[in-house]
Amino acid sequence: MPLQERIIAGGIEGSGKTYAYLTIARALPDNTFYIIDPDDGVRRVWYSEFKDVTNIVYYFTPKWFTNDYEAYKKKPEVKVLRDGDNCQTFQGGIADAWAVIKPKLKAGDWINIEHLHLIWNAAQGMFADEVFDKKIGDYFLERRKAMKEGSKRLEALEGWTDWQVINKMHNDDFINEVCYDNPAHVFMTTSTSLVTKEAKEDVNISAFYGDTKIRFEGQKHNVFRVQTKLIMKQEGSGKNRTYKMNTFLKDRGREHIEDYEWSDFYLEYLCMIAGW
Repeated sequence: MPLQERIIAGGIEGSGKTYAYLTIARALPDNTFYIIDPDDGVRRVWYSEFKDVTNIVYYFTPKWFTNDYEAYKKKPEVKVLRDGDNCQTFQGGIADAWAVIKPKLKAGDWINIEHLHLIWNAAQGMFADEVFDKKIGDYFLERRKAMKEGSKRLEALEGWTDWQVINKMHNDDFINEVCYDNPAHVFMTTSTSLVTKEAKEDVNISAFYGDTKIRFEGQKHNVFRVQTKLIMKQEGSGKNRTYKMNTFLKDRGREHIEDYEWSDFYLEYLCMIAGW
């Protein structure tokens, strides 16, 4: 059996990130693909272009907890989505879905985490809901109104008392378990952005990215948790679209690829590059 994959694919909307792992699900019908998606966009691609793929268990997760922390402590909760004849689609919180999925994962399965940037936002939103009893937008607005005249930076969350807890919830209770305490393969997607000269960055993050201005969005240490980092892009549209991908800085133990054109990620990356 191949070594565990831990892949992060970054790129703009429509660059083939979701399409890539759906080609893996299509190629491996005897393995289960568990998907956590805070955006509910996967089903649009799945139902239209991979309608015969039936080995997906899908969780739409628009917020961190289905209800709140106290309810989560008693019992993680997900509900079946009445989605035509599909009985493997559910809705719940990110933390709830992971608690339900984790005991089911076995070698050869895949856990696919969509939109790491939205998941990081959900962790912050959960914190504001639980600690300040406010929606995060309301909380930041309140803090902005309280800024002293002449202040140039909004300090809405404190480094030690707030961010430490948010990072613990996101990292120790979720993403580290996904990456390190899990027998299945991991495929994660996120958007990318360009860093500005004025941006303040952790020295280790700056050293990792070096001269490139591209950044994977989401919790800043996600890039250290994976073996394979890919930048995805699309050229053309409709029937004339082509997908291309690049190794971002490093793909541990594998050939570097640049503007590598693909149509089936399973065949053209996992088999041809990764040696499956």
